[in-house]
Amino acid sequence: MSHNVEPPTPAGSSLEPPAADAPSPSGTTPEVSPGTPDAALPAGTAERTDGGSMRPLFVFLIAAAVALVGSIVFAFVQVGNGREQEQLADARADVVQAVDEGRTAQEGLAEQIAAAEKALAASEGKVTDDAVRADLAGHVAAAQELGALEPPSVPAAGAAGLAAPEDIDALEAEATEWAITMRTTSTTLESAIKDVQASYQEWQQARKDAQAKAQAEADQARKAAEQLKTAQATLTSVTDQLKISVRDSRFTLDWTADAGAPDAVRKTLSTHRTEGQAALATRVNTSKLNSVKALSQRREKARVAIEAAAWDARATVADGSNGRLDIDSLCKVGVGPEGQDQYLRCDAAEAWKKLSTQFEAKFGKPLRVEYGYRPYDWQLQALDEFGGGQVAAPGTSNHGWALAADAPVDDGFRFGQPEFEWLATNGPKAGWHHPDWARAGGGREEPWHFEYQG
Repeated sequence: MSHNVEPPTPAGSSLEPPAADAPSPSGTTPEVSPGTPDAALPAGTAERTDGGSMRPLFVFLIAAAVALVGSIVFAFVQVGNGREQEQLADARADVVQAVDEGRTAQEGLAEQIAAAEKALAASEGKVTDDAVRADLAGHVAAAQELGALEPPSVPAAGAAGLAAPEDIDALEAEATEWAITMRTTSTTLESAIKDVQASYQEWQQARKDAQAKAQAEADQARKAAEQLKTAQATLTSVTDQLKISVRDSRFTLDWTADAGAPDAVRKTLSTHRTEGQAALATRVNTSKLNSVKALSQRREKARVAIEAAAWDARATVADGSNGRLDIDSLCKVGVGPEGQDQYLRCDAAEAWKKLSTQFEAKFGKPLRVEYGYRPYDWQLQALDEFGGGQVAAPGTSNHGWALAADAPVDDGFRFGQPEFEWLATNGPKAGWHHPDWARAGGGREEPWHFEYQG
């Protein structure tokens, strides 16, 4: 019978024991009773039993190490994934902020578009440059299109479209472009609105300036027209007065010649009279202000010269009689409607001035003298003009004594007028009376004629 006993291992041998499950050389597995002590086993059998019990432990330790390494790797992977998710979330927040900024600008476009349309409506035909309105209209159209666009969609971190870091670049580019487009559109539209408003204000200012210029020109034209009208009226008045001076000087020359006045003073008067006639004969364009003024000045100068020369001639024949009073004994009381200085005897003149102060306090106008002292030559002229039935003979009139005054009829000196009634009532208190012959029914009614009786 063959025994399945392993021969002893020679000293120094390094043979490995057979595997636990390896079959015996005979092809049978030795049986061991459960209760057989190890000592009863053959020596070779005990060695095989100890080596088999270490192998599972070794396998377990290896498996544990592998599991530990796997856990560590898994943990690192999980940490990496968490950080990536956190980075994606942070990046997504930046993208959302950019989109929100663009959305805010987009929402503001509606108000800006309304403001732009209002500016366009208000400025139609009222800008200095139509190009700014066309530019604004173009920006409005662009803004309207952008205002209808939906903002970019931003997926959640980790979702499709934002699952990896490389997805961020595309989203950031889209969001940034969206925000920049909206902000740029808003800024450009606002600038275009301001350009239109500025052009509109320039147009308004230009219009105001044009209106102011037109008004100034109109005012200047009106002023010039008023000045011309005044100058023409002055020329008419001066011309009428010069005609009277020229007319009256003829009577002065004739009378002083008869009265024996020196030839020199008469020649001077005659020279000035000739100049007056020449001034009257001069014609100018009466629509030209300067021409009218110049002719008025020339005619007024001629008139003044004639009047002064006439008084000089009268002075040479003055003897104190009626109509021949010395000018030094008279006092001036104004200028008559014919431009000639009016005089009265000084005591009569003083009384008349006191009445004039009271008269003006009541009626708001001075008590004027139309005719006062009437020199002999003036009385000759009046007699020639009105006839003996209306004018006293030269040398017999109270006017020749400088004691009579005629007030202007148009100042209220008609019968029944308040001015006449007041002077007729209050004049006597100052020595001025309305004579009986001049009263209504007196035979030669002259409500303007008053005489000083002292």
